[in-house]
Amino acid sequence: MNLGIVKGTVTATVKHEVYENRTLMVVAICTPDWQETGAETLAVDLVQAGVGDRVMTLKEGNSARAMFGIHNLPMQEMIVAIVDSVNTVDVERST
Repeated sequence: MNLGIVKGTVTATVKHEVYENRTLMVVAICTPDWQETGAETLAVDLVQAGVGDRVMTLKEGNSARAMFGIHNLPMQEMIVAIVDSVNTVDVERST
């Protein structure tokens, strides 16, 4: 599972039929405080995200595909949420 920011879309006039009516997006992977890590990925959008949206992606997800009722689609990464906020707690650890 990753957090990221949608940077753009991929347009393909010729593609496998399982990708018809689905949007493929470029997502910059981010830390929980939305700092870009420099890594990017391509993800199939399942929630109608847009460029600039902060999103959550799931990677290589048989369970993620099942959650959306998609069983035959060869997806490596999917956008599954548009994120409103991320709350973290700093915990001091003593050893």
